[in-house]
Amino acid sequence: MRTKALLGLAALAAGALTVTAQNVYSLNIVGYVNTPLAAGFNLIANPLDNGTNDLNSLFASPGFGDTVYAYVSGAFQNSQYFGSWSSDLVVTPGQGIFYQAGSPFTNTFVGNVLTGSLTNPVPAGFAIKSSMVPMSGTLEALSFPASFGDTVYFYRSGAYVNSQFFGSWNPDLTVGVGEAFWTQVSAAESWVETFNP
Repeated sequence: MRTKALLGLAALAAGALTVTAQNVYSLNIVGYVNTPLAAGFNLIANPLDNGTNDLNSLFASPGFGDTVYAYVSGAFQNSQYFGSWSSDLVVTPGQGIFYQAGSPFTNTFVGNVLTGSLTNPVPAGFAIKSSMVPMSGTLEALSFPASFGDTVYFYRSGAYVNSQFFGSWNPDLTVGVGEAFWTQVSAAESWVETFNP
C-alpha cells in the first residue's frame, strides 16, 4: 500500500498557518491512500477521515455485487453494492471491515489525517480494529494494548496469520497502512495513538 500526503503549503508541514494578523492556526493534513483489493475477502480499514466516512464516499468505483461486512457489538452488519450500497454503513478510522470484491481493484481513500492523542476503544472478546492514522508499524511500535494471552489475527493472501501477547508480541507483526485485523482480548482496552506531525 502506498501513502502520500498532499500538503497545500509548506507552513502546514511545520505545524501552523497564520492567517492575516489574527491568531488562527490550522493543522489540516489532507492525504490519500491507495489500497489494493484482491478478488475475494480483504480485511481493510479506512485510514483517513473524509467527514462522512460512509461507504458511498469511501468506495468511488466498487464492483457490482461487492459486499462489505462490519463486525459491530458482537454481530456482523453487511451491505452490498448494486449501483449504490444497500445499507450505507459508516466506517470510521480505527474500525476495520471485510471487503468481498468480485474482481481485483485499487481503492483510493481520501481525507484528513487525524492528529493529536487519539483513543480507539478495543472491546473484550472479538473486534475488527486498525490504526486511526495512516502509519505502518509493528504492534509494539503502534502501542497496541494487550494482556497476557491476547491474540490478533491478520487475513493475508487468503489465510490467517496470528500474533499472541506473552509479555511481548510473538511474532511482532507489522500492520500495513489501511490494514485491519481481528482482535481477541480478555478485557476492554483503550488503544491510544499520538500523531503530531
